[in-house]
Amino acid sequence: MIKKLIIICLMLSIFSLTFSPIVDANSTTKTHISTMAQLKKSALFKKKTQLAEPLAGSISISGQAVYANIASIAPEFVGTPYVFGGKTPAGFDCSGFIHYVHQFAGLDLIRMSSEDYYKQSTKVNVPEVGDLVFFKDTYKIGISHMGIYMGENKFVHAGSKGVEITNLSNTYWQQHFVAFKRFNAVTE
Repeated sequence: MIKKLIIICLMLSIFSLTFSPIVDANSTTKTHISTMAQLKKSALFKKKTQLAEPLAGSISISGQAVYANIASIAPEFVGTPYVFGGKTPAGFDCSGFIHYVHQFAGLDLIRMSSEDYYKQSTKVNVPEVGDLVFFKDTYKIGISHMGIYMGENKFVHAGSKGVEITNLSNTYWQQHFVAFKRFNAVTE
């Protein structure tokens, strides 16, 4: 609710700033940015409404142990079939794979969707082996896929072909990449 109020206040203040006459360089007529659609497209609106996402803390000693376990456990499941909603070695979907591997590695997590895991983790600029990698617009709009960063620009995930290790430079994954993130439970 507070976030919505802040955005509305920002939009109103920007609206009042941008509702002044604008001279078109190619003519002598004046125009006004008067519709919300035009306002949202304005650079001023985009600049004012972008909120900086905080960065994750460094990995704690217990988090380092979890990440070491993840690095050795996750690749063991390569070849496991994809099963929508799957959360066991009989078959995984992407978030079921994340949940299972993290539980097995010693991190107690609640089973969630990739979108919910995205909301429950914090961005990192330079990923460590064991960090999460998120993608959008794969089979649905928004955050829709995730995996575990394995270093050397690769990640392990439960994709449509089952659990596999994939290069992040793959054109498809580059186009859908969103962020590297880290669960707060592994940070200091």
